[in-house]
Amino acid sequence: MKRFRHFLGIFLVNLAVFGVGIAIIELLFGAWFSPDNLNRLNLIRGRTFNSDVSGLYETPSPIIKYSRDKYGLRGTCGDPSRINLLTVGGSTTDQRYISDGSTWQDVLQNRFAAVGSPVVVGNAGVDGQSTFGHIKNFDWWFPYIPNLKPGYILFYVGLNDFYKDEGSEFDEIDRDTLVTAIKEHSALWHLLRTIKGTYEALLKLKLGHNRVDFAKMRWTREPLQNDYTFMLPRLDAYAQRLRILVARTRSLGSEPIFVTQPSRFFRRTASGVQGLEDVIPTYDGRRVNGVDFYHMMNQFNQVMQTVCNEEHVLFIDLAADSGWDDADFYDYVHMSPKGARKVGICLFERLENVIAVFGSAQVSQEECGDSWRQPYWVFLRSIMTLRRHC
Repeated sequence: MKRFRHFLGIFLVNLAVFGVGIAIIELLFGAWFSPDNLNRLNLIRGRTFNSDVSGLYETPSPIIKYSRDKYGLRGTCGDPSRINLLTVGGSTTDQRYISDGSTWQDVLQNRFAAVGSPVVVGNAGVDGQSTFGHIKNFDWWFPYIPNLKPGYILFYVGLNDFYKDEGSEFDEIDRDTLVTAIKEHSALWHLLRTIKGTYEALLKLKLGHNRVDFAKMRWTREPLQNDYTFMLPRLDAYAQRLRILVARTRSLGSEPIFVTQPSRFFRRTASGVQGLEDVIPTYDGRRVNGVDFYHMMNQFNQVMQTVCNEEHVLFIDLAADSGWDDADFYDYVHMSPKGARKVGICLFERLENVIAVFGSAQVSQEECGDSWRQPYWVFLRSIMTLRRHC
């Protein structure tokens, strides 16, 4: 009995020390006493980094500059009130290893300037963020950027939602509960969630920044799965999150634009789609290859298009373009400067007559792929639908 009391005393003392340590960490790094929740979003603010990208892609200037302003935005806008188009997404929007001045946002902004329209494009991409985080941006980030009132918010999304479970943290987004309070303010909860998200991105979907030699990859035309109904719960939850993003965007006084994301898990050829033979270990215990990924991401993108049609939102399907090639990517999803330029050009071609009416600027069909006309028809159909309901 005496021995038991001894060990119990040691246990209680250690537990008390552990509890005090947790409390100190939460007080120092949590957001319990501040309305500013920016640290919940993995934001880099007021920092500039130089990185050597020679291991990722061929470039005559291997040292690139990556900077974010004091509000956590990339770009050259200076004053957030000048931003006309705000871009939101994960690492393919952030573009950690594309130099300032060469991101697809820079290309898009420069194209607008070339036709005499000073459209300012802000970059609110956050590495690893999915639509769960994009929704939180409207609570934790955008309200703390002074005078931020963009006319449009462009969501470049889909890939980071591939593995998101039905409901997940989304169930707590709009509920005022103790669990929600812990998730929103706890530094340790945030750390664990970040580790989990990094694991999913790096090991499951292989979304880390690593150079891939596509010439050495084995390609196939045969999927490993023949039925994708197991995706329905995730697709339903994804649609619900997209609808919330539409509502949040419009509550800010902005108009949403949704864009699908190209990837190199698959490629389009004259004889059909080819996918990487075995690139994704499991999806809910199921082995899937690049052809499966093509079919599965198509379902995510179709959900996006359906929501856009229902909500009368412009839908741009970059993933459907056939103009992408190996040199546009340095890994399965991240673009090289060449690919970023293509994205910027293609978006300009689709947005030139949407954001405002400008003079004619010619962009070749070859640079944009063979589906370059489609978004205009989607946009016109949305306008026609709106008129029918008026």
